[in-house]
Amino acid sequence: MKSPARITCIGEAIVDFVATTPGSLQDVGNFFKTPGGAPANVAVGLSRLGSPSAFVGSVGNDPFGRFLVDSLRKEGVDVRGVRVVPRRRTRLAFVALTASGEREFAFWEEHPADEVLRLGPADVRRILQSHIVHVSSFMLLERGARQAVLRLGARLKRRGMLISFDPNLRLSLWKSASEARKLMKAMIALSAIVRMNEEEAFFLTGCRSIDEAGAHIRRQGPALVVITAGEGGCSFSSATGSGSVGGFPVRAVDTTGCGDAFMAAMLHGLANQRGRIGKLPAEILRSLCRFANAAGALTALHPGALAVPSRAEVERFLREQG
Repeated sequence: MKSPARITCIGEAIVDFVATTPGSLQDVGNFFKTPGGAPANVAVGLSRLGSPSAFVGSVGNDPFGRFLVDSLRKEGVDVRGVRVVPRRRTRLAFVALTASGEREFAFWEEHPADEVLRLGPADVRRILQSHIVHVSSFMLLERGARQAVLRLGARLKRRGMLISFDPNLRLSLWKSASEARKLMKAMIALSAIVRMNEEEAFFLTGCRSIDEAGAHIRRQGPALVVITAGEGGCSFSSATGSGSVGGFPVRAVDTTGCGDAFMAAMLHGLANQRGRIGKLPAEILRSLCRFANAAGALTALHPGALAVPSRAEVERFLREQG
């Protein structure tokens, strides 16, 4: 009998079409296909780092959906919670790196399959056996999935289980900024672990500094808040202290998926701690952040969101850094 996954990721699996040359989406001509979607990337990252993972979500009954399920399965991710939605298509994302270094996204499908969350009794049983449950903000976009994931989150919190949340802000997908802010805050209130970048932190809090934003978010309920800043590293805030951990400047090829690699590495580290997350000493959190920073940096060295490294690669990179 297959052992329960230690970490279950719930949300979207997307096919990314990444431009092979710099430029705007309007101008570039060639793309390569790769699996994507933040929680799917995190599930793969966890598996590569040695943490058993499962993915729960929906794909369309089309070649792209089958491609995603096959890709996750080949990476060792438990895909028993993946549902095929007959009358919806798999979401596609076109990604380009502009001349200024900014990523440009365009999402295809008005009502994609990943907005449908169907949790059967077997799915719920497996989720309840997880050590950590990681949730994507895409589950908050559509009413049905939103209600399902918020109900699930409330149930998990009542049981004392650990919920992890990544806002993964894509305002173009939301009806309004105010709706996005309101619903993300509702999910944050249910979560024990929250990871976001600087833009998302300022958007959700209105604060002008990272320290203020981290403290503000932690007051909403999470035991641990981590705010990432690319090659600048990250900042963390918990009941035992707060601080910043420097990053690893690298010659980046593609930053798509770096935050997901960071999230996977952080969850991998937290899952292997015996103490309560809110009680972990600051020095342990610094060590976990350094490991996660390294995973994010290594991901930037290769194109595509699934360029997440293995545990051996991260450890070798850290030894080389001294």
